Amino acid sequence: MNEVIQQGLMITAIGMGLVFAVIIFLWGMMVLLVWVTTPKSTNKPTEEDVDDVETADSVTDMAAVEKQRRAAAAAVAVGLAIAQSRPITRGAQAQLGTMSPWQSVHRSQQFFGQRKRG
Repeated sequence: MNEVIQQGLMITAIGMGLVFAVIIFLWGMMVLLVWVTTPKSTNKPTEEDVDDVETADSVTDMAAVEKQRRAAAAAVAVGLAIAQSRPITRGAQAQLGTMSPWQSVHRSQQFFGQRKRG
């Protein structure tokens, strides 16, 4: 009996070890593929180029942020206009306290008891 348990534990350890070994191997292969396929940059910018790029980037970043703000404001305005133009849905009716005919029938059955079968 003790020998069977030891054999089972050994098989379990070997199986788990193989699983982790394959996971580590696949991880290494992914790192290798990323390293091989990433283009290497040989041009290093000078200090003057960096200053020009920083000022240009800050101006374009500010313009992009302003554009995003305007787009967000327009999206909110359109969403509010659509919400006001739609009729009240069933979910909104439940929040307002009104019920659909289906709900009222089933709730009245709950109040007056279930039909006994059999």
